[in-house]
Amino acid sequence: MASNGAVLRRSAAVVVERARAHARSTRKALARFARPQSFAAPPDAEAAAVRAVRNLASFRLYYALLLWVLLLASLFPRRRATMLFLMAASKVALFYGALLKAFPTSALLLRIIDRRLVVALALAVILIELALTRALPQLLLAVGIGLPIILLHAVFRVRDDLLEDGDDKAAAVGAAGELDSVLEKKEDLELGSQ
Repeated sequence: MASNGAVLRRSAAVVVERARAHARSTRKALARFARPQSFAAPPDAEAAAVRAVRNLASFRLYYALLLWVLLLASLFPRRRATMLFLMAASKVALFYGALLKAFPTSALLLRIIDRRLVVALALAVILIELALTRALPQLLLAVGIGLPIILLHAVFRVRDDLLEDGDDKAAAVGAAGELDSVLEKKEDLELGSQ
């Protein structure tokens, strides 16, 4: 009987520690997403396009979340029923994401129910619902505000641009890789203490 209490306390401590670690990693990811040192003007149009495509691929979840929040904010004052429907749709999408994370090798989730199919179906249902409730102007407003912000972030956010300049710079980066990792860990520690 006494050992059961110890096991419960130990497992509760593990759960709390995992939650803390997840919160720290989320805070670090958000800090890296918008840290001022990570922004610079691209040298030319081709570099801007490459940077934008790369950032759109790597930050797509953050960009979708920004658009979602803008849409919900534009619906809040007058269209609460539509907003509640969108929140329910987001719960369904989060449930699908949780299933993918819980069962990463599931043939049913990966092959039969493809992610693109789920996203397309969810977007179709949301657009139909917005059209039926006459909330398309709010959607256009959210996209009109969010898209320029996303494009500016994607173009000016510097990410792995050091490897594009050639082998000599890549070799220098490889030699300085240990120093960079130490500086990044120091930066993460400083961000974590805030």
